[in-house]
Amino acid sequence: MDSFIMGDPRVFIGVTLVLGGLASVASGRAVALGWRSLWLMPLYGLPLAFAMRFLSWALFGEPLAAPFAALLPFVWSVSVQALTWRLVHAALNRRQYPWLTR
Repeated sequence: MDSFIMGDPRVFIGVTLVLGGLASVASGRAVALGWRSLWLMPLYGLPLAFAMRFLSWALFGEPLAAPFAALLPFVWSVSVQALTWRLVHAALNRRQYPWLTR
């Protein structure tokens, strides 16, 4: 029953938190550099979450359709993307409009 909920914590940390987090940082940065809206994050986060679940399943034999294990990568991806978007967008605004941040 434990593997139905989560799976191996080492795989979760490696694939979801590290690899998925790095991909989410790159995705959030790309959206911010294109001056796109924050509301695109769920659209970018869904394929990343699918990719994280697929890698966990294909490489390590984790359950593919575990409910909590499928939702957590999506939440993690969107959260990291939004944080990265906010940081990069703020830096772009400071560089583009320096008189607004005195």
